[in-house]
Amino acid sequence: MERLSALDASFLRVETPTAHMHVGWLATLELPPGAERLDAAEVRDRIAARLHHVPRFRQVVRDPPGGLAPPYWDDASAFDLEEHVRELDGPPASGPDLLAHAEAFFSTQLPRDRPLWELLIVPCLGSRRAAVLGKVHHAMVDGVAAVQLGLLLFDGDQAAEAGLPVPWAPRPQPGLLRGVLDSARDTALEQFRGARRAAELGLAPGRGVRMADTMRRAAFGLVDDVRHPAPASYLNAPIGPRRRLIGATLSLPRALAIKERTHTKLNDVVLATVAGALARLAPAHGRPAADLRAMVPANVRTATPDAQGNAISFLFVDLPVRAPPSERLRVLSERMSALKDDGRIAGSDQMLKALGFLPGPLQGQAARLATSPRLYNITVSNVPGPRVPLYLAGGRVRSILPVIPIPDRHALAIGALTYEGRLHLSAYLDPEALPQADGLPVMLADAFHELDVATAA
Repeated sequence: MERLSALDASFLRVETPTAHMHVGWLATLELPPGAERLDAAEVRDRIAARLHHVPRFRQVVRDPPGGLAPPYWDDASAFDLEEHVRELDGPPASGPDLLAHAEAFFSTQLPRDRPLWELLIVPCLGSRRAAVLGKVHHAMVDGVAAVQLGLLLFDGDQAAEAGLPVPWAPRPQPGLLRGVLDSARDTALEQFRGARRAAELGLAPGRGVRMADTMRRAAFGLVDDVRHPAPASYLNAPIGPRRRLIGATLSLPRALAIKERTHTKLNDVVLATVAGALARLAPAHGRPAADLRAMVPANVRTATPDAQGNAISFLFVDLPVRAPPSERLRVLSERMSALKDDGRIAGSDQMLKALGFLPGPLQGQAARLATSPRLYNITVSNVPGPRVPLYLAGGRVRSILPVIPIPDRHALAIGALTYEGRLHLSAYLDPEALPQADGLPVMLADAFHELDVATAA
């Protein structure tokens, strides 16, 4: 029986009817010559042949009897691939139609009674184009893992064969008594592991002192973030269930050139671009531009990454929205370097793991605090994508817009994904809370151009 980690379970706890905790993507494809539609049946065949690589995609979340232990993953008793890979019926969709279908798709919460993922095939956009929309619950994957799982859907070769499905049958579900016993056993084992880790640290004082110091600095940093809350912002209004996904495509070589000549990181360039766009968004909503605090997920995967579950930590960085373009980049580079040099990533990672030792109700309170607008105003997530072209059923993927979820009282998240020489920036937002945000693609492009010109000068 595989339990959800405290972090994975937290994404279930903070989900509400207005805050859907799925990550996802919108990919557009150029169909091969002679093809007018993307064949949904062929897409299902390809997925069926690869599902054995990701058993989590046939599993559901179950709560143990009596709440004695964290929820766990269990094989779905009845798995129907057609429930998870749907095809849009009707005539060819246009660009505005695609945005409307994406809004409806991403505004719908994933049902908990079946595996927590879904795809929507838009087989024809006209001019030999198609689209695939996907969403996966954050309890299953983080942004990096979602890209890795997407690689199981897409191919690196246009002529790749679908393959044959591998036979599968669900494991028998344990009875009520067995479930109670397993929960008690797993709780005892986890307590034993925690005691053993503490004993190992006692036998290795140097390592124990380093870990304690790392967690101490992370804890003081978190306390400081709570004591000095994020600024009040129009971005932290109450939200509803509707979502809109819009994006801008920028030149990756230009972004890398900015990075090289300023001796910064690509993530710093993304953050500075977002800060520049937010300086333009505030006046569009009748507000003066003001500095904001961003939550930036940090990948803590090891050298042998596991595509299942979350392996992320969180950093909180103040965005110098009001500063000039080159100053924004310099300040953000210094602030991000200071957070990393201070051990904030490793310390936050250890603190997130330590949440597993808290009782369930306290874990829920901690999860809600971690997603509170008191800690941050906006999420900005940069996910490295493939630099080589991808294909699906012979169609070449032309663009990928990432979906970064927004918790309650957060109206906007920005995602960045690099793919095949381009930097794709997406804004995932509540259109009712931010009615003027449709101009964000232009604002992001203008802020990027402004940064490029300022740093070149």
